[in-house]
Amino acid sequence: MMKRFLTALQFLTIIPVPGIRDVDDEALGASMSFFPLVGLLIGLILMGVRYLLAPLLPPSLADILVIAVLVVVTGALHLDGFADTIDGLAGGNDRERTLAIMKDSRIGSFAVVGLVLIVGLKAAALMEIPEMLKSEALIAAPVLGRWSTVQLAAWFDYARSGYGTGQAFVRCTGRRESAISTLITAVILLIIFGIGGLMPLLVIAIFTALFGLFFRTRLGGVTGDIMGAACEMSEAVVLLVVCGLFV
Repeated sequence: MMKRFLTALQFLTIIPVPGIRDVDDEALGASMSFFPLVGLLIGLILMGVRYLLAPLLPPSLADILVIAVLVVVTGALHLDGFADTIDGLAGGNDRERTLAIMKDSRIGSFAVVGLVLIVGLKAAALMEIPEMLKSEALIAAPVLGRWSTVQLAAWFDYARSGYGTGQAFVRCTGRRESAISTLITAVILLIIFGIGGLMPLLVIAIFTALFGLFFRTRLGGVTGDIMGAACEMSEAVVLLVVCGLFV
């Protein structure tokens, strides 16, 4: 169990994890069960950073820096997937062209605009959340963001024909990982929000299902980039939901 968590931690963050090398596809898939726990750790880091910054800086500036820390701690992993997905959707007229654009490491103007908007949206939403709920929101967002990637991997096919990291997750992630990650996520949300914490989970479940169905129709399934995009967008949606439900 600990090895699976550390595998997830190594993949999802820049935090050094000694002793985890030569991870095979099965280990990657099994590690998805613990993606929400990594999200919890990320959230605790964000909460701690904001606690340290709050007495020193204006609240809005502290919130912006916290979002910047989120980008750094995760190595912009999912932002990269988000950018590639935006480029693919903007420039691809068919399945093959869309997937080819997404695979290209270069990003275009649509991706740049999308990155600015998604990061700005997170910062703006965090600013509007009352001080008493910021810590809870900073935990819920990364937890649910990573939970959404597990569900896409577990319930949708891989869109590409060739091998990729995304294929390893999709091929080796199943109903078991989906169920375990959901249980972990629900417990975390119930602890921090009470019964009201199930509402953000429901919203992200619906969002993730619609997101996956869209790409199943458009591309025949999901890719690693699409899962990264889902994580980024889910984080933003969670912050907006907290604004709407708890403000």
